[in-house]
Amino acid sequence: MEMKKLTTAEDLLQKLFNYMEQLVAEKEHDNTIHLLTELGQTLVNDIRLEITMEMKKITAAEDLLQKIFYYMNQLAGEKDFYNMIRLLTELGQTLVNADRASFWYWDTQRKQYWTIAALGSDRITVPEGSGIVGASISGNETILLNDPKNDPRFDVNTSEMANYPVQSMLCMPVTDSKGRVIGAYQALNKIDEEGNAGNFDDRDLLRLTLAAVYCGKALESHILYTESHMDALTGLQNRRGFFDYCWEHFEQEEVGDSMSSVSLIMCDIDFFKKVNDTYGHNAGDAVLVHVADTLRNTLPPQCHAVRWGGEEFVLLLENMNLEQAADHAEKIRQKIEKSVCTFDKQDIHITMSFGVKQWDSEKTAAVNIGQVDDRLYQAKTSGRNRVVSQ
Repeated sequence: MEMKKLTTAEDLLQKLFNYMEQLVAEKEHDNTIHLLTELGQTLVNDIRLEITMEMKKITAAEDLLQKIFYYMNQLAGEKDFYNMIRLLTELGQTLVNADRASFWYWDTQRKQYWTIAALGSDRITVPEGSGIVGASISGNETILLNDPKNDPRFDVNTSEMANYPVQSMLCMPVTDSKGRVIGAYQALNKIDEEGNAGNFDDRDLLRLTLAAVYCGKALESHILYTESHMDALTGLQNRRGFFDYCWEHFEQEEVGDSMSSVSLIMCDIDFFKKVNDTYGHNAGDAVLVHVADTLRNTLPPQCHAVRWGGEEFVLLLENMNLEQAADHAEKIRQKIEKSVCTFDKQDIHITMSFGVKQWDSEKTAAVNIGQVDDRLYQAKTSGRNRVVSQ
């Protein structure tokens, strides 16, 4: 910007020098007047052009500020994580005037990167370490490329699969509060002030930092929230996550009347203490993971598996009445009974007992849990390895 001003000033000075040389050499009065008139017109035109350019810059800055205020206002009232990330991704796209933008999450468990938000395309998943996103995340470095195809890190296959030619890109790592990389923000194909293909520059890098920082904070908060609602051993929802979900979906007045059929299953591993005593606590943990995987893999849509504590698990089954829930519990019981958990070259066989009840929307989650726990107790005291739903 300063260089442009300097160039404009130099051009104007050069014109002035040219006219001054002609005026010094000119002896005819009429020609002198003509040259002075041309000089005045040149000064007026150049100054008018400079003012017009400055007004355009001011207008563009005001438009950008207006867009920033719009997104900040939207973000202030947004509670959904994914909507928030999409708004932040749109903000970043606006700040750098890119054709497309995406926010990537580093899934360390699955060893892959996938887009939480991808403007202009469907969700994208790529293997860990691949492409410019992989280079940015693994190296914790911002990468600015205005000719990406000549960079060996650029993944041509991904671009071709998306049927989207990439001419310029800006990729920035996203970190948590401790400086650990948790994702990346990527902007593709810069658009200049005339609406043509442009080049990303240091100003875009500075602007994109705003969106990337906010994306990082939002993602870190979401990760911490999710972890606080998850059982570390099994990966299932924990008791706190269960109660929070029930409060949000079943116990508020605005959702209570419209609630569809919901059922509860509480199940317990029979003689689990014997497993620990016989095979050791590590084997006991393996059995818990085995049960959790079985529950997760047999879970219908819109249903939740919860590790309640110890060897107890809860299933929250939406859109399922009591009879359907009891049938589902019986299928799980049979599957567990026939399955084998192998640990340290030892085959461990277990059974489980189940209590089932329909959710009572007039009662709290705690009361509903207490009632289904009573039915589980009946299953345990009446011989174990069975389902009690009445």
